[in-house]
Amino acid sequence: MDNPAAELILRDRSFVASLQPENSTDKIQLLNNTFLLEMLYRITELYHFKNFIFYISERLDLKNEDSQQFFLDFWTTFPLAPNVIITRNHYTAIPMVQLISTPSLVMIYTTDRDDPIMELAAQSLRGIRWLKTIFILFPNLSSRDFDSSLESFAQFTAEIKTLYEWVWSKQFINTVLVTIKDNVFLLEPYPLLSVVNKTDSWKAEDFFEKYSKDMKGYVVRTPVLYDLPRVFKSDRPTNSYEKNFIHGTSGNLFLGFLEFVNATLEDTSVNMTTDYLNITNLLDLISQGVYETLIHSFTEITTKYVVSYSYPIGINDCCVMVPFQNQSPADLYMREALQGNVWILIILFTIYIALAIWLCSPLRPRDFSAAFLQSICTLTYSAPTFIIRTPTLRMRYLYVVLAIMGIVTSNLYISRMTSYFTTAPSPRQVNTVEDVAEANLRILMLAVEQERMAKSPQQYPPSYMRQVDVVDKHMMDLHRESLNTSFGYTVSSDRWRFLDMQQLHLRKPIFRLTDICEGPFYHVYPMHLDSHLRSPMTQYIMIAQQAGLMNHWKREAFWEAIHLHRIQVHLIDDEPMALSLSFFAGMLRTWTVGLIMSGLAFAAEMKWYEHVALKQHPAVRLSRKPRSFLRRFMRL
Repeated sequence: MDNPAAELILRDRSFVASLQPENSTDKIQLLNNTFLLEMLYRITELYHFKNFIFYISERLDLKNEDSQQFFLDFWTTFPLAPNVIITRNHYTAIPMVQLISTPSLVMIYTTDRDDPIMELAAQSLRGIRWLKTIFILFPNLSSRDFDSSLESFAQFTAEIKTLYEWVWSKQFINTVLVTIKDNVFLLEPYPLLSVVNKTDSWKAEDFFEKYSKDMKGYVVRTPVLYDLPRVFKSDRPTNSYEKNFIHGTSGNLFLGFLEFVNATLEDTSVNMTTDYLNITNLLDLISQGVYETLIHSFTEITTKYVVSYSYPIGINDCCVMVPFQNQSPADLYMREALQGNVWILIILFTIYIALAIWLCSPLRPRDFSAAFLQSICTLTYSAPTFIIRTPTLRMRYLYVVLAIMGIVTSNLYISRMTSYFTTAPSPRQVNTVEDVAEANLRILMLAVEQERMAKSPQQYPPSYMRQVDVVDKHMMDLHRESLNTSFGYTVSSDRWRFLDMQQLHLRKPIFRLTDICEGPFYHVYPMHLDSHLRSPMTQYIMIAQQAGLMNHWKREAFWEAIHLHRIQVHLIDDEPMALSLSFFAGMLRTWTVGLIMSGLAFAAEMKWYEHVALKQHPAVRLSRKPRSFLRRFMRL
């Protein structure tokens, strides 16, 4: 069909006059124009509309005299209406929300619920179906004389009911239905859909009533599954005057909203085989229309599964939590007391002092091994007492200088070790993707989070992604809530604040949050874009946030989880611990290696001394024993 299926007939009078054929004799009385204009005038006086949007079915005849007269009278009554036209062959789907401002009145001229104009209007008004809308119905010929027989009346009534069922399924919230013979119908959606005939007693003040203020016990169906700390069930009621056993920040907020609008909750999880949350499956059911909304909130990172969402109840980042590196191994304390470059400098000092003693020694022949041992004794402030009997002045002066250096060096090291044992600084923490790969730490995360990270190879290199293990929600909660330090975990901001409350009383935490983050993302409830629950829920969320109820429910959820033994508060254990042999492991290993190396050096030195002695005096036997290495060291 080439004719327009829907037009915004907001043109001047010349446009409407051009629709009149030169030799038109057909005349069909579609509606009482005076009645309809009077209704529009009263409604406009009450709401002061700035836009009038007409959707007119192509099945209707716009060229007859009554149609033209209606629009002429309309523009006489509302002369400042804007001029916009949209036709079916318009290739770009421009949402009406981009073309109009509020307040606006929508008028849809249709023949039945299957009229193409209905679907076109629903698509065009997507996102603003809460606008005040008047449906003007022209029923079938067989039901126009509905007062002539019971069969015609039944057909006419079924047509009205069917049309309103479609209207509610598309979530047109503020509607009035006007049809032939000045009949006016309203829809009361709560607690069940019902059509109210207002033909004989209609008033403009009765139209577009905000029924969501009192839903009269309207039933909201949703499963209630385990999702600590947002939603979980307990063995005791939420409060003393309710019989509801649902707890959690999102759960309490949702229950408060239902009480705010006088609605009731129907838990559908009794028919499920598992009590653990699979949010992706539930969001898919939302998009299919199985559920209107959920008691379970979610972070917008999974937004591709859902039609739309509510006003945000918070803003979350998605980060990685890793075990806190509490302390270094006890056997590394002695080495870590000084930095690596300081140890290298001390070794160079030892060699330098050994050379100085060897060069300045008056004894002949000079002995470098004795000088090296003396340099070590000097650095540790263990100088021999016979320094005062040294035969030369230069050696006395050198020993005094080295003794002062030994005092300074040993005291610096001892004071540093004392400070280190008192408050040992924490070692380098895992904080970046490179640190995760270097520490070989396995990271547990959900499939949705892994898919999102895989799309950013520059931010998350393959070395990091190889450390990722994809698990389901059940396995994630099992390890994360017990603070299992064998893994790292992805966590949203609200969950991290909840888990961090367990370790507030510790000097050093069990887990810490890294800089590996994504976001921010909205923390929201899933629902349809034009849901009738959106406006009252937005109002209630803002009230709850401003009243501080979210913080109250967070603390309540924490203590309820402790009551259920889902989590525990970790306390400080101040009992002193005796040092074990592992503390001295580094020193013992160093001492053992030193003994072996010194023994080998001593054996090599003795062999070399014998070789040199025999080479210089091959035929002469010494009458006395050669002076031993230790005697020569003590003599020096």
